[in-house]
Amino acid sequence: MIPESLAGQRIAITGSTGFLGTALVERLLRSAPDCELVLIVRPGRRGADRRVERDILRNDAFDSLRDALGADGFTEMTARRVKAVAGDVTVDGLGLDDDGRAVLATCDIVIHSAAAVSFDSPLDQAVEVNLLGPVRVVETLSELGVAPHVVTVSTCYVAGSRRGAAPEEPVDASPFFVDVDWRTEVDAAR
Repeated sequence: MIPESLAGQRIAITGSTGFLGTALVERLLRSAPDCELVLIVRPGRRGADRRVERDILRNDAFDSLRDALGADGFTEMTARRVKAVAGDVTVDGLGLDDDGRAVLATCDIVIHSAAAVSFDSPLDQAVEVNLLGPVRVVETLSELGVAPHVVTVSTCYVAGSRRGAAPEEPVDASPFFVDVDWRTEVDAAR
């Protein structure tokens, strides 16, 4: 059912160089063969294309897919189905150039999985990625005048020590609600 639902879809992913993002890319390439992936990655000194090739597609997570398709088949498939776009969730507009914005505007689904997951990250860096990153993704899509299906990935710690299902509910209906103005907190963290 999922492969059929994703057939012909163009899916943008942030955080694809991380553990969860890399696993997501592998699973989509293997299980949803008719979708295209747009990986929004910080270019670093190598550039986005090279970073996707080295930091994601050479990962051991792709060994079974690479073995099944052969080296040439894997290279052909990823060249056809994976597009790297230089971007950064810590920058307004995601740091996208005009070409990157044009590519993002064609996406049917955006999966935001970029995150600072270290418990000792400086607060300002964690705020930029974990709090403002999702805001920037939605604002950029709004600026582009598009409304793809947006999926956000949170950390595994959101349910604390709770066992079993943890259904989502509006925050203000939660027993953990704290009335905090996040914009003030962002300003304080900077």
